[in-house]
Amino acid sequence: MKKKLVNEIFWLRALACLAVVTIHSIQKGIDYYFTGENTPMVYFLHLFYAASLFGTPSFVFISEFLLAKAYPYSLPQGFFKKRVKFLLTPFVFMGIVYAFFELGTSITLKSFLIEALKNILVGDYVAWFILLILQFYLLHTFAPKYLSKMSPKVVLPISLVINVLYLSFFKFINPIQAIPFHSYIWDRGYWLLFIGWIFYFALGYYVGKDFESFKLWLQKNGKLILFFAAIAYCMVVGLKLTGILPDSTSKRPDIPIYTTAIICLIFYLSGKLNSTPRLIILISNYSFNIYLLHMIFLYTIKPLPHMNMITYTLFLFGLSITCSMVLATVINKLSFGKYLVGNILTIGKKPKDNVTIKPEKAV
Repeated sequence: MKKKLVNEIFWLRALACLAVVTIHSIQKGIDYYFTGENTPMVYFLHLFYAASLFGTPSFVFISEFLLAKAYPYSLPQGFFKKRVKFLLTPFVFMGIVYAFFELGTSITLKSFLIEALKNILVGDYVAWFILLILQFYLLHTFAPKYLSKMSPKVVLPISLVINVLYLSFFKFINPIQAIPFHSYIWDRGYWLLFIGWIFYFALGYYVGKDFESFKLWLQKNGKLILFFAAIAYCMVVGLKLTGILPDSTSKRPDIPIYTTAIICLIFYLSGKLNSTPRLIILISNYSFNIYLLHMIFLYTIKPLPHMNMITYTLFLFGLSITCSMVLATVINKLSFGKYLVGNILTIGKKPKDNVTIKPEKAV
């Protein structure tokens, strides 16, 4: 099957990647400078933090969108073998690497082995979402058989309700003592089960399978999309400020609605552009590498003299992205480098000096 590029995906993948780095940079910036007082600077950063919560869910959506667009009914032979090489192998390797950085100077052989095993077996580090993506790949082996026969008007609301109820359970119900490892499960273990992300799978499937119809719907409902995105963002901020959902995390039960609004907004706005800038294509192609590597630099980069919370956050943001791309490029020069830090995509690159993708040729 001939795969066609989707211009809008470059934007969504790049912006989702930048959103993830923004969240982690703000966390580090606030942690380093926060004195216990909620200053205007803290509130300012939290507004950007809230806006960036669509990052990880968008990657989940993208994974199924691309699968559904290329393989709406069944997966090709050798699909899982390739994914194991290019996803699971870097996941294991980086899980070992991150064990060093997470333990710091307090590392011992025993603590390192425990931390590395936690990272690899239960995704206890930044790349945990790879275990989730692999579940979606397995789900895609049989789910399209049923989803293709069902109306998205039925499946999407049902999957949204399931998703929201699942996330709400772990937000509003105290840990059940009878469940083994209940503290860890309620803290972050529940992230790994696909049920907590099932709406993004369903949305990605139907949008990817019938993308042209989705684009037409976007074009006809531009004002509604802009209004939806604004209301969804106000909802996220409002629920935090009122203390109903005080945590800033992509696993909040309101985030599926917010993420859907932002996905529609990015697809709508990027679909109106005549070309895709080189920088967006570059970040999109390095997005997996940046996701895997950026926390290494956030662990190690210290502020320069006279920096404040905002300048340090911007410093972390720019330098961690740049360093991740440079390191990924260097390691990918090795024949086995792509199995360590992920393969660098070449999607959208053209011979010589062309730097844009025309929508009429990309979709």
